Amino acid sequence: MRNIITFIFLTTLHFFVHAQNVPNGDFEKWRIRDHYKPAGMTATIRNAERSTDSWEGNYSLKLSNTFIPNSRGYRSYAFNVDKAKNIDGVAFTGDALSIAFWTKYDLAYGDTARVYVIFRDKGVYKGKVDFRFTGTSQGEWVKYSVPIEWTSSHSVDSVWINLYSYADYGVDGDGYVMFDDIHFTNLDERQMDIENHGFENWDNIGINYPNGWRSLDLLYYDTYYSFLYEPTVFQVQGEEAFQGESSMLVKNAKSNGSGGSRYGYCFLGLENNDYYTPFFSIDTFKYLQGYYKYIPDGDDTASINLRTWGKGAYKSNDYYYLGPAAEWTFFAFPINYNTSAIKADSAALIFYSGKTTDVRGPNSSLYLDNIELVMEPKSLGIEKIHRANQIYPNPFEHTITIQCYDNDILSIYNGMGKLITQRAVLPGKNQIHLTQLSSGLYFIKTHKQSWTTKVIKR
Repeated sequence: MRNIITFIFLTTLHFFVHAQNVPNGDFEKWRIRDHYKPAGMTATIRNAERSTDSWEGNYSLKLSNTFIPNSRGYRSYAFNVDKAKNIDGVAFTGDALSIAFWTKYDLAYGDTARVYVIFRDKGVYKGKVDFRFTGTSQGEWVKYSVPIEWTSSHSVDSVWINLYSYADYGVDGDGYVMFDDIHFTNLDERQMDIENHGFENWDNIGINYPNGWRSLDLLYYDTYYSFLYEPTVFQVQGEEAFQGESSMLVKNAKSNGSGGSRYGYCFLGLENNDYYTPFFSIDTFKYLQGYYKYIPDGDDTASINLRTWGKGAYKSNDYYYLGPAAEWTFFAFPINYNTSAIKADSAALIFYSGKTTDVRGPNSSLYLDNIELVMEPKSLGIEKIHRANQIYPNPFEHTITIQCYDNDILSIYNGMGKLITQRAVLPGKNQIHLTQLSSGLYFIKTHKQSWTTKVIKR
């Protein structure tokens, strides 16, 4: 195991331009792989989608069947829930006699769509609808109005609506059913509408990932059209980020409800196999450097794997290991090329949040920022403030107070290292008005006392 090489922070500030050879190595650019879920409803991840083909408004709900030989295939459902009360169904009042809805469908022979509705009053069953239909609507939207089977009084306080693309155990072929404008009527008089009855409101619960990188979360979603039990890659923003607007967190996570754990990883690439092949162009740099924090679960260890190639032939395959670090810490590792005269021209890079051979637990967390390939290591130089000094509040809105134990000159830089302003300070409390600054992250450096820290303006 190669020992970690950690460079002590310098007492002077060295801002630098982020190397272009590690795409998005500062993790400032993020994207979302969209996945829309109807607001106020629980639905399958696969085969339940937002459709712009609608009877009214902008959207409808589309539930699909996918046939797979020798299996029950993929089916779909959606039902409304009251998350505040943690129960199935939503509040409903009115004197309804029927449920009405618009639908468009094209189901395989043998498959049946289903609308199943339950009415309750104080948890007691009061009535239902169990309506099933097959075949095709011939590409047209059609309206159904189905009578409610009441067992007693129509006085209810909740309704639970279940929509299915299937009614049996498995599906016989590919097909779909679409729903829009679900409502209740009494002799054609419209009753109280339930939440999101027209499927106009959707929540984007998709995968957030750094642009140009592939996370385990994204790989799993693209492969299985589903989500991991818990995500493993997060965008870190605000005060917790190291520099700029954001950093990246890669962490272990629970793999199932029984408490099993998996390690997280994130690698440069656009396709699933880009980690194993040359992905981005480089020169023959000597060091991989960056900043990290690592909070392990037990005796876990994070790692980095950097591979390089020259004209398609391996030049290096280095594993670097990152030990515990509660604060942002600078690292720089040498790249060990083979003796071939061919220069490196491409590389692949991956980060692991825990031991890949023996996952210790779900909470090992690796924070990363400012990843670069360089000829010589160079630290940004963020140092802890002398205990006699204080800066507050942080974050601040208009005015920041700096308590110093000596006369000094403060330099304030923006997140890209550009000098914004300089101020003289005296021993004791100094109030500095920074209303003119835009919201964001800044670095404050003292000249005489030689410390640097970061602050955030709201």
